[in-house]
Amino acid sequence: MLEQSLQDRYRLDERLATGGMGTVFAATDLRLNRKVAVKLLKPEFASDPRFVERFRREARSVASLSHPNIANVYDYGEENGSRFIVMELVEGVDLAMILRSEGPLPPERAASIAVEMCAALSHAHAAGVVHRDIKPANVLVAAGGRVKVTDFGIARAAGDSTLTATGSMLGTAHYLSPEQAVGSPITAASDIYSAGIVLFEMLTGAVPFTGDSAVAVAMQHVSEVVPAPSSVNPDVPAFMDAVVERATAKDPGARFSGAEAMMDSLSGGGLTAAPTRALSEPGPRTEPMDQTVWPIPGDRWDPRKVGRAVLITFALLGLIAAAALGWRLLDNDNQTNTPGTQGTQGEQQESERGDAPQEEPPANDAEPTPTEDPPSIVVPDGLIGQDFKDAQKSLKDAGFEVVTETVDSEEPKHVVVGVDPPAGTEVASGETITLFVSKGGPPDGPPGQDEDDDEDDDD
Repeated sequence: MLEQSLQDRYRLDERLATGGMGTVFAATDLRLNRKVAVKLLKPEFASDPRFVERFRREARSVASLSHPNIANVYDYGEENGSRFIVMELVEGVDLAMILRSEGPLPPERAASIAVEMCAALSHAHAAGVVHRDIKPANVLVAAGGRVKVTDFGIARAAGDSTLTATGSMLGTAHYLSPEQAVGSPITAASDIYSAGIVLFEMLTGAVPFTGDSAVAVAMQHVSEVVPAPSSVNPDVPAFMDAVVERATAKDPGARFSGAEAMMDSLSGGGLTAAPTRALSEPGPRTEPMDQTVWPIPGDRWDPRKVGRAVLITFALLGLIAAAALGWRLLDNDNQTNTPGTQGTQGEQQESERGDAPQEEPPANDAEPTPTEDPPSIVVPDGLIGQDFKDAQKSLKDAGFEVVTETVDSEEPKHVVVGVDPPAGTEVASGETITLFVSKGGPPDGPPGQDEDDDEDDDD
């Protein structure tokens, strides 16, 4: 049972929501006599010292942020093993609930919410804080219409890579940036991508990619182009298609240079309406929205056409590179299998000088069978917290080799507490995955683990 108060100061009044990281309560700060929100970390996170240390650092980073579109962080503490963070209580509903009840939002309202969301991100990024989990559930809309971005609880100060959550893929699959999906470094551009996906959902009422698993959805973010919102909702103006396209570019460098640039493009402060017949001469809006093209000032191009051109260019370059590689391999095969020739050019010259023995010609003229690289597989998530036998079976069924190592942990015996490589990592089929398994008592470990292995782990 949770205590009804924390540190004799924060009285928990009402449970508001439960998410992936913890449970949020409406509470009262008895010392200052004000309403607050208290988020209690889930036990599986609170027992991980690496995660707790990172969360503590993040809480301090976010507490330094002060912006009307960011839910303020007031305090961070611990009591009886429970870790909690005290935040501003926002009277309103989250954007996810609004979309469930209302469906697609009018373009003007979607743009207004996205502008305030980008304003919050711009302030955070300037302070070196990347949110990493932008999604509708973390965007609150207050009763007066003010937008508040919340749950910077898994944010990490940009550039601080000393602490990582082993075996976890942060963020929600439907809003993951491509670089998050493949485990590449995460920057402010990742938040811009996620904001673009949220904007797409506001305009269409649905996310662009769905699948049977989080991994399947994540891989679509890596390989598939986000469709234009107007292809789903014809009422979406062309300039908002362009904003979504640019925000969700696969290459982080091709996205908006910052959240402020995306905000300017959405707010109209950096947009000039121009009739289609005078695209190169920006001026005041003279025609209805559905007959008007909205170019971005300073960019004398159609972003959608340029985006397609970039994708086509990369595709052609990829084909050329593949053809060149294939030709080189074929040429090498021909040199190796041509009667009367053996080895490389250098080896032939040495043979002619008598410095190297002649090799016997091939026994037959059959062409060698080309070998293919093994298919790549993404390490699944959800392994941490499982019994190691279940996790081991899941990995073997997916085509991985599995080894286990026992480690000291407060988790029950035989429970998986870490994975290497971590979930979301793309590796070749047949690769070895290491499961870190809790000793949970005497160091007998899982089957196949001896005491020598335990001593090595402790070192």
